[in-house]
Amino acid sequence: MSKYESLYTFKDEEPRKINVNITEVLSKKSANVNAVSIWITKDWDEDWYDVQTTQEKIIDKGYTPVFIFYWFGDDICIEYIKKNKKEYFVALRKFLNYLKKLDGQKIVVLNPEYNMSGTEKWDGMNDVFLKSYKIMRKDSQVLVGPCVGDFGDYEKISEPEEWRLFDPSLKRAAKEADFIAFQEMRAVTRNSKEEILKTADRACSFARYLHKKYKKPTMLAYLAVSSYGNAGEQIQESVYRRFEQLLPKMKQESKLILFGTFHYFDYPGHVGYFNEAEEYFGVLRKDGSLKPSLKYYNQLH
Repeated sequence: MSKYESLYTFKDEEPRKINVNITEVLSKKSANVNAVSIWITKDWDEDWYDVQTTQEKIIDKGYTPVFIFYWFGDDICIEYIKKNKKEYFVALRKFLNYLKKLDGQKIVVLNPEYNMSGTEKWDGMNDVFLKSYKIMRKDSQVLVGPCVGDFGDYEKISEPEEWRLFDPSLKRAAKEADFIAFQEMRAVTRNSKEEILKTADRACSFARYLHKKYKKPTMLAYLAVSSYGNAGEQIQESVYRRFEQLLPKMKQESKLILFGTFHYFDYPGHVGYFNEAEEYFGVLRKDGSLKPSLKYYNQLH
């Protein structure tokens, strides 16, 4: 199983402002990590992660790059896909040309959280995935698969009635995928403490469901548990402790091949669905000091 971190450049405190690649920090504080995630959004340009840096700082140092292709983003819906499908495939081929310049194993996670706004019930999404696989596999060093979002009632540990909703969009495409990825995101700005503390058990149930349903290895593409709020760091620590307990079961029952964290450091200024809690998803604080959750994160293997 691989375990990986979201990639971004950590900037040291004033006045030195020394840019340090994330792998240099991981080698010192989380030596068991062996992969790094790299987000590819609609406005992505190759200069963001130039080939030489990705090759030398990531692949050549023994880290597998996990590219999360998030082109449709929050705009995703059936109408948007139909209208922009041609542009999407142009972007995917541009990305393929970048991948081919990299020598080593690469993983591509397609369209995370696509299963919303009606897309989850649309059979045409299968064709989008199948064509995407075909393009990506022109690089023989790529593993590729879709990423569903775990949505629903987080008071529940298992929710097959909710999880069955996206089957029409995935049942044909799942057969050709190398894996089925999923995500889990929680913060007190959107979830109760009780819901957050159930994250690991629910993820275990979801992975088991996906593996049984689609007969493929599973991947936790990204876990985001914010430490924002009262006792937030202790809540985050409890979630990571529970994942450390459940991980052997997930690997055995769900053939889990990757465990992703979003982010490694807190990310000041990050914006999104969870509002102010977005800045506190890291297992390290913004200054590099350790949160309690890092202990259990480093025990994941």
